Amino acid sequence: MYFVDREKLESILQYMDQLNGILEMDRLHSLEEKLSLERAVHVYIESVLDVGNMMIDGFIMRDPGSYHDIIDILLDEKVLPSEQERAYKELITLRRMLISDYAQVDHKKMIQVMQTYLKDYEQFATYIRKYINEEHQQVTHAFSNDTSKQ
Repeated sequence: MYFVDREKLESILQYMDQLNGILEMDRLHSLEEKLSLERAVHVYIESVLDVGNMMIDGFIMRDPGSYHDIIDILLDEKVLPSEQERAYKELITLRRMLISDYAQVDHKKMIQVMQTYLKDYEQFATYIRKYINEEHQQVTHAFSNDTSKQ
């Protein structure tokens, strides 16, 4: 591990955890509820991408060429389990709708994706923290002054 701003990363992960309750919405009755869900999903997507980029930069992984590539790198580097690939690719796909097609958001599709994969998304922070802790231990061990193993 070269440099990961753990404080900033942890702040983002905690915010993502707070969003999980909003992401559980299963029906939208008002414009306010629709906008709330749109904002929560959008921020969640941006958070996944930001954390992904922080991990890629901090652990000097290959450079991503696209948003989907960020997920591919996290999968290749075993930050996220391969079984969750579809969950994160579906999430990233929602970004275009929220950013470019914001006047015609398909709320049913957004709810369907979130309900289908919410359990996977709720594990995101756990996988990130686990990877950082495991890598930190490896670096600490590699640079320890333990001469008994020489």
